[in-house]
Amino acid sequence: MKNSIVGAALVLSLATLFPNFANGQGGKSSPAMVTSGSNSVAALLHYPEKARAANIQTAIPFYCEVEANGKAAHIQLYGPKDKTVFRTAVLKALEKGRFQPAMSGGQPVPVMVGGTVMFMFTGGTPTVALTLSSADKQKTASLTNYIQPQMLSSSADFRRKIWKLRYDNNIHLRPGVHPSAIVIAQVDAHGNLVGTRIEAETPPGADWGPLLVKGFQGAKFIPALSNGAPVAGQYDFIANYDNMFDPDYGAPTGSNIKDDRYDR
Repeated sequence: MKNSIVGAALVLSLATLFPNFANGQGGKSSPAMVTSGSNSVAALLHYPEKARAANIQTAIPFYCEVEANGKAAHIQLYGPKDKTVFRTAVLKALEKGRFQPAMSGGQPVPVMVGGTVMFMFTGGTPTVALTLSSADKQKTASLTNYIQPQMLSSSADFRRKIWKLRYDNNIHLRPGVHPSAIVIAQVDAHGNLVGTRIEAETPPGADWGPLLVKGFQGAKFIPALSNGAPVAGQYDFIANYDNMFDPDYGAPTGSNIKDDRYDR
């Protein structure tokens, strides 16, 4: 595997394996990346002991904001419902570890990212692989030298936009149990949004998908990188509206909350 160490629950940083990633587009911008060091997210990932002994494999997609200081916030975890022990391992690593922050205009900036942690056996040896790719399943599974596009926004700013758009005259939301939507964005090699499509919506036809599509309008991205070069790519976002709280008003407590980093 190019970006994993066979036999150890640790993944080498893409920046270490592919140094040209760190320079991005001539130093103008670069995505958030898996970094090296004892406090990196990769270093803190471990194969759950009982699952390793039972040769259990799985993949855990995650979505989060990588803040300008490299910390993950607003973490969302997915994957099989019966693989709680794996999600717990990923959550702990994301909460405690750090990424190399994204850069734009020579400054660290917050970005919204998607990634996948794969727990697998290679030649009978347990391996944990971390890739910053979730939308393109083929690229994700192949563990190639690829980072998908990242949205230049904080989670709070994106959610503010969604909350305001609920009152758009062209959006007619119909309530339902656990409303949600998945949107795939097509991003060109310059970081421009060129199209969106609704991958899923619950309840169907209740405008929760179109609401999320409108949230993407005007969005800017750091483009995908393949072998260190900017390329067109896909960016996916899952909106669980039950948990998409107003960043300026704490829905869980009904009070104003200044520290909004743990909304998930």
